[in-house]
Amino acid sequence: MRAELVKRVRTGELHPRELVAEALRRIEADDPAMNAVVGLRAEEALADAERVDPTGPLAGLPVLVKDLIDVAGMPTTMGSDWLADAPPAAADGLVVARLRAAGAIVVGKSNTPAFAHTGFTTNRLFGSTRNPWNRDRSPAGSSGGSAAALAAGMVPLATTSDGGGSVRIPASACGLVGYKPTTGAVGRDVKPAWPSLSTLGATATSVADVTVEASVILGGTPGDPMSIPSGAIDLQPRRPRRVIATPTFRADVDADVRRAFDAACASFEAAGVEVVQRSGLVPTDATLAWFTIASADLAHALEPHRNRWEEAEDSLALMLGFGAAVTTADYLAADDTRWLLSAAIDAVVCDPEAPDTILMSPVTNVGSWGPEGPLPTRAGTTDDLAIATNTTDLNMTGHPAVSVPTGFDDHGVPVGMQLVSARYDDGLALGAAALLEEVAPWPLHPAGYSPFGPF
Repeated sequence: MRAELVKRVRTGELHPRELVAEALRRIEADDPAMNAVVGLRAEEALADAERVDPTGPLAGLPVLVKDLIDVAGMPTTMGSDWLADAPPAAADGLVVARLRAAGAIVVGKSNTPAFAHTGFTTNRLFGSTRNPWNRDRSPAGSSGGSAAALAAGMVPLATTSDGGGSVRIPASACGLVGYKPTTGAVGRDVKPAWPSLSTLGATATSVADVTVEASVILGGTPGDPMSIPSGAIDLQPRRPRRVIATPTFRADVDADVRRAFDAACASFEAAGVEVVQRSGLVPTDATLAWFTIASADLAHALEPHRNRWEEAEDSLALMLGFGAAVTTADYLAADDTRWLLSAAIDAVVCDPEAPDTILMSPVTNVGSWGPEGPLPTRAGTTDDLAIATNTTDLNMTGHPAVSVPTGFDDHGVPVGMQLVSARYDDGLALGAAALLEEVAPWPLHPAGYSPFGPF
């Protein structure tokens, strides 16, 4: 879809002004019921449309920016009332600058939970974002505002980021393709709250659109100690030879998610790809290790707001309190688990006897949840505080992972599988996603919504 719009801009058939006007019209019409958009720069975007370079790979495409990243002239609140009075940013963040250089036009900002700390998109400053597939359910988080806007067709482009699944979980819940690159592939110009876990990603309705967006945002950055050289990532989609499929990284999985998992396995087999099912692939304490590192890092990042911690949302207050109590020994033990986890994933996707192997699991072990949360603590018949997702493991290890839709839960909300390949070989995970897209195509938008247009 994006490629067709860009082609028409380049040929002069469409003017970028038309694209911006359509995005603003759709946001005005559809967002009141969804609350995905938390700030607009309508006049500025229309002015930008008159002078944008029409030759770039994203020429004329309106973009919403997740409210963690600076946009010149707009405040960055990070979804928190603690930053409600933040001044307008003086300059664009690095990824926004890269998108603009490619021809994209910023029309506004999308909602996120406070400091992107959880998997449902609600906060006290802007309220809850709802899922266009079922407005009684959450679009997940923390990139829920961007994912909901994309699924509803309000914009063709919206930024997403991932420190524990925040690209993949909203993509799964909103019926989109969500790509978390190899850690370090997208350089950071500002230290994130979770420096060893977080990356910018790309989300869209198709693998092709995700790949083009990724080609724009990927690149090294001076000053980021985890940044890898530009060009180090192979983005060319490539067909896998084998899939190691595990129905959960945890203890259990819901029946509706298991149906989607089985359907994905059958689709790969129908395409001639070997599927081997395995369980018990990751250390049992992997989620606790992620939570230890993430909570300690977040508590450190939010130390300047320590006098307001008791005012925080329950889920954020819990994370900050836990993080403040993490000892050096706790943190180092979590890092030990990170190494064990990395070895376990590498044993699957870096096996020299089985090249072009990917790992597949459901993005979540549970069906969708409510707009205000909390995350479920039960899957199947098992109670477990960490059971909701299978995503944090790949933030610990740095592997690339792509979420693709493969079914629906019992509430009519999409369910996604995550496809994991070796570090730097991101194209293999994208190729696996493209293969599923080909053999088992999914609805691009929920009922009542349509692709961005018409033109």
